[in-house]
Amino acid sequence: MSAESPTLSPPETPRHRAGATDRILSLIGSYHIAVVVFLLMILLTLLGTFSQKTLGLYESLNIYFTSWFVPKEHWWLGFIPLPGMASLLAVMFVNLLAGGVIRIRKNRRTIGNVIAHLSMLGLIAAGAVSLWYKQEGHMRIFEGESSNKVQAFQDWVLEIREVGGTDKNVYLVHETEFRTDSPNETTTFHRGGWPFELKVSGYQKNATVTTVGDPTVVPGSRNVEGYTLRPLPVNPMHEANMAGIYLDAFDLSGKNVGGTLLAQIIRQGEIVTRSNTPYSFTVGDKQFTVALTRETWEVPFSLKLDDFKATYYPGSSKAKEYESNVTMTTPDNKSSKFRIWMNNPLRNSGYVAYQTSYDDQSPPGQERYSVLTVVKNPSDQWPLYSMILAAIGLLITFLTKLFRFIRRNASEKTPSPTAA
Repeated sequence: MSAESPTLSPPETPRHRAGATDRILSLIGSYHIAVVVFLLMILLTLLGTFSQKTLGLYESLNIYFTSWFVPKEHWWLGFIPLPGMASLLAVMFVNLLAGGVIRIRKNRRTIGNVIAHLSMLGLIAAGAVSLWYKQEGHMRIFEGESSNKVQAFQDWVLEIREVGGTDKNVYLVHETEFRTDSPNETTTFHRGGWPFELKVSGYQKNATVTTVGDPTVVPGSRNVEGYTLRPLPVNPMHEANMAGIYLDAFDLSGKNVGGTLLAQIIRQGEIVTRSNTPYSFTVGDKQFTVALTRETWEVPFSLKLDDFKATYYPGSSKAKEYESNVTMTTPDNKSSKFRIWMNNPLRNSGYVAYQTSYDDQSPPGQERYSVLTVVKNPSDQWPLYSMILAAIGLLITFLTKLFRFIRRNASEKTPSPTAA
C-alpha cells in the first residue's frame, strides 16, 4: 500500500489577506455596533441625569460619564452591568473610523460623507483630550486686589512644606489618598527625607469646626484644645463640601510633635476666610506647615479686579447680569484692561477666564469679590473646528446630490432624436 500524500492548503495570497482584513473592518464598522452603542449612550445619559438629584453633578459625572465601567453599586436595576461613557466613546471612535473613513468608497460622491465622519471623530477626540488634560479651577478676586492663582473646584489636598524652603519642597497629598470609608480609619504618610510622618484620621467629606460643648457634636468626638469636627450633610453640589480631618505629626522616634484638626469655615457653601493659616510644627531645627486646601496652581498672568458690577431684576435680589472689569498684567509688565461677562471670556496664553459667580452675601458698602472660572484645555477650539468641518461635509454632500438630481432631471426631459 502506498502512503496517502498529505493535502496541502494553498498559500495565503495578498488577496486572501485583504479579504480577511475587509471582513474584520466590516465587523468593527457595522451599523449593528453603532446602534447598540447609541442605545447604551441614551441609557447612560438618562441614568446620569436622574442620579444628579441625589448624587450631585460631580458624582454623576464620575460614575456614568468619565468612567470606563459603571461601579457595581450603580448597575442598572441593581444587577445589570454597564459600560461607562468613556468605553462607549472609544468603541464609537473605532466604529466610525472603520466604517465611515477606512471602508467607505472614496470618490467624488462620497467625499462629503468622509469629511462629515472625520468631524465626528474630531468631536470624540476633543472630549478625550479634555477629559485627560483639561485643567479647571476658579479664581476669586476681591475688588482692588490681584491674583495669579487658580484653585481647583473639586478634590482637596494636604499641602506640606518646609518653612523657608523653595516651592520645590512643597509636597501634595491628594484627597483620594486620605479619603476613608469610616472616620475611625487612620492613614499614615511618610516621604523619603522627611524627619516625621503624618497620620490623618477622622476624615469627613463635609464638616466644620466647632467647640466641644456644641450639643450637635457626636459623643466621643476628639477634643483638640476645646475644638472638634462637626459632620455636616453631604451637599450634592460637590464643590460646596468642605472636607475635615484630624492631623497628627510624629518624629521618626515615634514622639508626637503636633496634632490639630483642619477644616474650613463655611458660609453659604463659600470659603469666606481671607486666608487659611496652615498648621505648623517643629522637628529638630526645622519647621514645617500643613494646610488642607483645594489644589492651587499659578497662571502666566495676573488679574486685578478694578470693579465689579451686578444688575438685578426689579424687586428681587436675583442678578440679571454681572461683570468684572479687570486689568491683566503679563510677566513682561504689560497691562491690558478687559471686561468679562457671561459668554464673553478673557483668553490669554491658552487659558480662558469666564465670569461664573460673585459675592452676593456681603452688605452694601463692603468689599466684594468676583469668581472667575479659569480653564486650560488643549482641545478648547476642537469642537468648533469639528462643527465647521461637519458643515462643509454636509454641504458638499447636499450639493453633490442636488447636481446629480438636476442633471438626471434634465436628461429625462431632453427629447430623443427621431429616426430619419
